Amino acid sequence: MITTKKSYLSIGAALLFFTAQAQETKVSIGGRIEGLGNREIRLLDADMKTIGTFQSVQDSFRYETKLNTTDQRFYGIHVPSLGDLGPSMKRPAIHFLISSTKTVIHAKLTNGSLEEDKIIGSPAMTAFTETYDNLPSTKLLKKSSEAYNRAFDAYNNQAQTEENKLWLKREGQKIDSIYQIQRKEVAEKINKNPNSMVYAMIASQYFTPRNNATELQEFLGQFGPEVLQQSYYLKQMQQSLAQLGKIEIGKKAPDFALISDRAATVKLSDYKGKYVLLDFWASWCGPCRKEMPHVKAAFENFKQKNFTVLAVSIDKDSKAWTKALAEENMPFTQVLDSKNDQSAGKRYMVEAIPTNFLIDPNGVIIAKNLRGAELEKYLKTILN
Repeated sequence: MITTKKSYLSIGAALLFFTAQAQETKVSIGGRIEGLGNREIRLLDADMKTIGTFQSVQDSFRYETKLNTTDQRFYGIHVPSLGDLGPSMKRPAIHFLISSTKTVIHAKLTNGSLEEDKIIGSPAMTAFTETYDNLPSTKLLKKSSEAYNRAFDAYNNQAQTEENKLWLKREGQKIDSIYQIQRKEVAEKINKNPNSMVYAMIASQYFTPRNNATELQEFLGQFGPEVLQQSYYLKQMQQSLAQLGKIEIGKKAPDFALISDRAATVKLSDYKGKYVLLDFWASWCGPCRKEMPHVKAAFENFKQKNFTVLAVSIDKDSKAWTKALAEENMPFTQVLDSKNDQSAGKRYMVEAIPTNFLIDPNGVIIAKNLRGAELEKYLKTILN
């Protein structure tokens, strides 16, 4: 972890005094993707949400809209017919920075993947790409990645032998070690120029800390006030740090309202006066399903002692959620997260599941992530 002498107060001050309204400018995004033909293209924002949809015509495309060109956030063009966004050996999208009124993208479609040739009209993108590519560690990483891909192909597509498995593991460890070298390399560059937007971008893209208050504070502490004010991603981290402060043990639990499986609006504040376990899960989460018997047992054993459970599913597929409810037969209230900016998952900074929060009758968080036997053991100490 990168160490710093800067204080939590300085980060908070930057967030307080430098938060400004995003200025949007009319921009043109166009270009040519050889082999694309006539297909639907989506313009994506930094959160991978669709800004607009347009059509390529004989490999060429052009789209105009208003966007922020100053805070160096990544936008993207996604071709849905090539596949969904997410982990894949194929590449259905190209991501880029916009720092002028006209951005031109030259690319080609090869074996179902988009490969950009060059992006014209974005000094920020040029600086980002050239700076990262010229890091000594990047050259090592490229070479190691090629070896890893060969090992991956051998194990997953040729033969899942123990030899190939060990080969893949070794190559993965080599990549991890190079990333550690690169992390130190970038940290040294930031230490010399804490207001460098380029290195702020590289750090935020390749070395983003977890939603952990200590790690976020140390990461943000590397940077000067100018870049903390300007960078979209650093501002997002500052907001995450502030939100994490609201869900610490001893803090009042943030309220929310979601729809239950019985089509009723349920608020967390409805449970004031009770001990409530706020349990985040999903139908597709194996560890969540394995944990559910412990949660049900705790509910049955303590429901007569002013304790209940509010289960919040982060499922995107409501049918899968409904099916899982029938299979698990959970006797407590079930709600589905709305996935908007006011969702429970965002308010509680849920990055991994299962995650839970135990809230007392006054609405104060008193424990987090009580799992297995720990949940019942803790409840015995406060309810018996």
